[in-house]
Amino acid sequence: MTTRLSLMLAASSLVLATPALAEEEGLTPEKVAAIQRDEAAAQAKVNTEYGNRKPSEMSNAERGQSIRDQQTEAAKVMEKHGVSAKEYATYTARMKPDDTQRVANEAKRLDDKAKAEKEAEAKKRKGDGEVHIQQGFSDSDPVEMESEEGAEPVVDVDSNLESAPVVETGGDTAGPPTKSISRKASKSGSRRGR
Repeated sequence: MTTRLSLMLAASSLVLATPALAEEEGLTPEKVAAIQRDEAAAQAKVNTEYGNRKPSEMSNAERGQSIRDQQTEAAKVMEKHGVSAKEYATYTARMKPDDTQRVANEAKRLDDKAKAEKEAEAKKRKGDGEVHIQQGFSDSDPVEMESEEGAEPVVDVDSNLESAPVVETGGDTAGPPTKSISRKASKSGSRRGR
């Protein structure tokens, strides 16, 4: 009789510890919201692959393949978050109303964060509306951006480039050859054998 009682106590402790174990493994309402968001994005991706058509507008073969693709994407999302589909389903089925509210709040926060990141990216691409012109590589070593027509080009030679080879420029051969700055070929930029 005592062994039966100890077995019952052990089994009941395992059953009662299941929700606690799920949270220890990292399944929280916040993680559920992230999983739901990723899963919705994966489903939207599959839907766009099939032209956002309703299942009734697809053939049987297309509908079946669409369902298999959606299941594959859902499995990838679960694997990404390190949760099995069974654990996820069990946890979401046993969530309390306050957990459901936490999921909704986290989903709203994630949406707001994604929207803010998208706006920041658009603003970064657009800039502040002004065109900034840099006159040279730096303030201490400026480069002439525009010149007058017919004027001889002015080239400033850096002291580090004194060993650079002399390159003759085309045009008037009566005068002495002018020095030109040549770039040293970098290892990744050299293209020999072309």
